Amino acid sequence: MALATPPREPMASHILLLIAVTIWGWTFVATKIVVTEIGPVEIFGLRLAVGLPFLGAVLLVKRTPLRFTREDAGPLLLGGAVLTAHFLVQIAGLTTTTAMNTGWIISASPLALAILSYLLLRERIGWNGAAGIAAATLGILLLVSRGNLTDLGWLRSTGDWLILASAHTWALYTVTTRGLVRRRDPLAVTFLILVLAALFTAVFFAMQADLKRVAALSPRGVAALLYLAIPGLALGQWFWQEGVAKLGAARAGLYLYLEPLATVALAIPLLGEPFGAFTALGGALVLTGVYLGQGRGPGAAA
Repeated sequence: MALATPPREPMASHILLLIAVTIWGWTFVATKIVVTEIGPVEIFGLRLAVGLPFLGAVLLVKRTPLRFTREDAGPLLLGGAVLTAHFLVQIAGLTTTTAMNTGWIISASPLALAILSYLLLRERIGWNGAAGIAAATLGILLLVSRGNLTDLGWLRSTGDWLILASAHTWALYTVTTRGLVRRRDPLAVTFLILVLAALFTAVFFAMQADLKRVAALSPRGVAALLYLAIPGLALGQWFWQEGVAKLGAARAGLYLYLEPLATVALAIPLLGEPFGAFTALGGALVLTGVYLGQGRGPGAAA
């Protein structure tokens, strides 16, 4: 019976990562709703204002201590700065591109994450991981090109380029904080990084926020903002860091390929975007890639 115990913890980590990327896939739709009413700085500032107290309450209930040392200061500050840049760039991108396109483009994150993990953390990608990345990348290419692989002119707008940049800032964030969440409690790390992000964002909020627009938010906008703040920021960040701490940055990164599928599932009914044969085929390849990349064995990603 003792042999059956070790796999339980990794399985819980897989589930947490799956929940996190599903939540984030839906945040693109929620952001698209609220960005028509208020700007990127207001959105991220309010997400932090609502999400941080919620995460703080979870921290108190779990009695999680905030135990950090001087050596943790660098990764914490860098993590807070990179996370702030990530969200502001991503929200700005969503002002001029679609939620569904965002889902596809953000899937470039695992490629950057695997490379950064290898270069900075010396994490093995392995044959399974490489095969998973290849299959999922082919799926993404089918999705963004609508089946015409010779036409990759889908990065047409400034918004698309900003979303692509945010895929790389997320990879950088995951790699720079991975060592920290392995030696400290992931919930405490998430909370303190978001506190630092709030301090960074407060400067921009004070200079740019339009409180009249915030006060005039519609009920739909308020609902979208609450989703972005509590599941989208507080819970999603916490679950992600828990998964990275157990599985490593490279393997956790493969789950990001599921984000566009979650986006499509919500964007089709809410935004009326089409779902064709190549969308189905591309999605199937993405799922295959995640399955291969998460496989165990001598060739599995470390």
